[in-house]
Amino acid sequence: MQKISLVDETFDLNFTLEYKLSIQLSLDGFSFSILDTIQNKVIYLYHQELFEAEPDFLLKRLKAIYEESDLLHLPFKKTRIIVVAPGRTTLVPKEIFEAKRCSEYIQASYYQPEGTCARGVYISSAKYWSVFELSGIINDFLEQKHPGAEFLSDLNVSLPQSLPHKKSLKITVLKKHLILTGYDDMGLTFHNSFFVDGENDMLYFILGSVKNMVNEPETIILDGVINKHATIYHRLRQYFTDVIIEPNPQEVHYSYLFDRLPDSRFVNLFKSFICA
Repeated sequence: MQKISLVDETFDLNFTLEYKLSIQLSLDGFSFSILDTIQNKVIYLYHQELFEAEPDFLLKRLKAIYEESDLLHLPFKKTRIIVVAPGRTTLVPKEIFEAKRCSEYIQASYYQPEGTCARGVYISSAKYWSVFELSGIINDFLEQKHPGAEFLSDLNVSLPQSLPHKKSLKITVLKKHLILTGYDDMGLTFHNSFFVDGENDMLYFILGSVKNMVNEPETIILDGVINKHATIYHRLRQYFTDVIIEPNPQEVHYSYLFDRLPDSRFVNLFKSFICA
């Protein structure tokens, strides 16, 4: 899946002030989607795979995308930018969080290269701050293109607004990473990410994480580069009785064009339209 561009026939460049724009930047690529707030309908989806690790190369690719897309230069009713940064995110309890110390929190957990910045966003359902690292030139580019945009961590949208009574483990499958988040009605119970090379690695880290959790999850929730044909889905069903692939949120409608999406990689992008 190198590139996706799905545009509903009702999309109109003249009405962007009635639209919400959500952008997602992850290790797997750059995506954006548009919600028509009048129809309460998702009418646009774009995704481009990006694998450049070096910020300078990534910036070149992003500039090329923005040069090709006139609509990304237009004003919107609201713009959100979701940063998915496994391995470059740490969690800080709200009781001790201080905004001015975001870089210190990152440095205490990871080596922070020069030219990067740290952002903190509050996750109300978990009562934690998610502090993540972002390349300074990428951060500046996005702020310049979308002044006033709200930056979010993927945890803001991947965690449910109202936590369930069941002990759950949310697994986001990226091309080379897993993001594992455990939670129940008391809040966040586990969060980690792993670099993986194939489905054996996935199973090893998932089962190892479950073994080290205080309580074994009752429900496994999958999203990302995953569908019911994936081997890892069927292997997990051998170990857990309740394994589901998270569907797109039902609080909004979708263009019929989205029926052709092959997996669940855009669930969190769509959830950003409905999260508080």
